[in-house]
Formats: sequence, C-alpha cells, structure tokens
Amino acid sequence: MQKVFAPKVFQLGYVALGTPDLARARDHYAETVGMTETDRGHDGESYLSIGYEHHNIVLRQSSSKALDHLGFQLKPGTDLGEFLKDAQAIGLAGQIKSDSQPGIGQLVEITAPGNVAMQFYTDIAAPAPGFKRTGVAPLRLGHVAVISSEGDKLMQFFQEFLGFWFTDTIAGIANFFTCNRDHHVINIVTIPEDRVHHIAFQLKGNASHAMAADTLRARGVKTQWGPSRHTAGHNLAGYHFDPDRVLIELYTDMDTFVPELNMCEARPWHEHYPMRPRNWDLSELNAWGAEFNFNLAQA
Repeated sequence: MQKVFAPKVFQLGYVALGTPDLARARDHYAETVGMTETDRGHDGESYLSIGYEHHNIVLRQSSSKALDHLGFQLKPGTDLGEFLKDAQAIGLAGQIKSDSQPGIGQLVEITAPGNVAMQFYTDIAAPAPGFKRTGVAPLRLGHVAVISSEGDKLMQFFQEFLGFWFTDTIAGIANFFTCNRDHHVINIVTIPEDRVHHIAFQLKGNASHAMAADTLRARGVKTQWGPSRHTAGHNLAGYHFDPDRVLIELYTDMDTFVPELNMCEARPWHEHYPMRPRNWDLSELNAWGAEFNFNLAQA
C-alpha cells in the first residue's frame, strides 16, 4: 500500500481574476452566480463570497481578462515563515504580505512554475454574509483548472512541494490532483498556453442543475456543455461563460477520493472497480456519450 503524506493545504480558498469590465463581471458573479460582495479594495477590486468566507472570487480591473492569482488555505498552525523558506529552498520567489487584502491579515505569495501567482494563508475572516436565494446560488468553490506551458513543473510543485495526490489524467493533457477528499481541487492542463481553463462551483444537489440552467437562461447566459456526467471525477457538470469568456463549471456528485487506499469510493456508475487513478481517453469526457457541439477540451 502506498505511503500517504498529508498535503500542506486543505482547500482552494479563492480565485482572483483580471477583467476589462469590472462592473459587468461583478454583476455576473453577484447576480447570476449568486454571490455577495463583502468588500472593495483600494483600487476598486471586488471581493465576493459564496456565503461564509470573506471572499471566494476577487475581481480586479485590467486591460484584458487574466488569472491574477489563486488562494489556498494552509493547515491550521502552519508557520508562514517556514513555509516561505521551504519554497525559497526549491528556487521559488516569494514574500510574506501583511494586510494586503481585506479579510486576510497575513499570507505568503509565491510565484509558481508557469508564472502562476499563488497565495497561501492560514486564516481568513468569516463575516458569513449568508447564502443567496437568488441566482445560481452555489454551495462552495470546488476547484480550478489551469492551462500551463510549464505543466510538468507545475504538477511537480503541487505533488512534491504541496503534497497533493494525483487522482486521474485525460490523455496526459488534463491532470487531476487533490488535497482533500474531493476527486480534484486543481486540474493542470499541459498545453503551450498560460491561462485559466475553468472555475468550478458546487451546487446544492443534482436537482439544482435544471434550476441553474433556467437561471442562466433568464439572465441571457447560454449553457455551453452539459449538464452531463464526466468520467474523471464522475461529477455531473454544466458549463457556461462569464462575460469575459472565462469558463464556469457548475457541478455535483464529485467522486470521493480515499488517499489511504489510492482509490475513489465505489459508486454504481463507475466503469472500473476499484476506481484508482487512470488514464482516460480524450473521447471519454462524457460518460453518457451525449454529443455536444461545444468542444470542452479546446475551450
């Protein structure tokens, strides 16, 4: 049986995006997705919460759409100074920042391979603005998919430095890793580009997919793919674009990964038993075999 090492982090906390139209993007995440703005920064950036933490999405004015940074929550009690030293010891640039954003008193910011800015913190304010009853109203931020021209180095960073577990790959291109019992918290897509592929929010239950699709339609937003069941992760997922054409996934039913057994908890719809990390084919994005004109792999 494999030896299990505990990851340094336990969840994805927030995703920060640059947007050329801040007001339009804020309206989408606040009114269509159903988040609450908890604060605005000195430069007008918007901090939005799903319902408990101070923020799960950060929107900043920029000349074009961009992935600004990712925020991960470290295990409680982690010494930020020692964490930074460990990162610098493997050649990564970083610094400790104090009061650099609302809700977080201190964090470590590191430039990961592929020039991906990442922030690591132990504590975040929880004003608990409450879960909205309007818009899609998701349950939580679940995962993010990043396209990286230095995908191999970025995967090494997540596995060897942060201690993430590998759970699946799709043709060696889309690679899935987790730091908790969700099948994946980060999806690293290894092609010669550098950008976000999608951001994923968990819905309250499977029946929420139809309500979410109707909500998007009422707001003039087209569902691009699904809802349907994936193979890697087996989550039921539907995708739409935000106003900047950042792909947003709404999902439920994600596989539960058991690191001690290096497998996912068995489910009736699994194709293989035990469901261990495997290499899926590019044609296996959709477990149900439904044909969609939208090419999710090239989004």
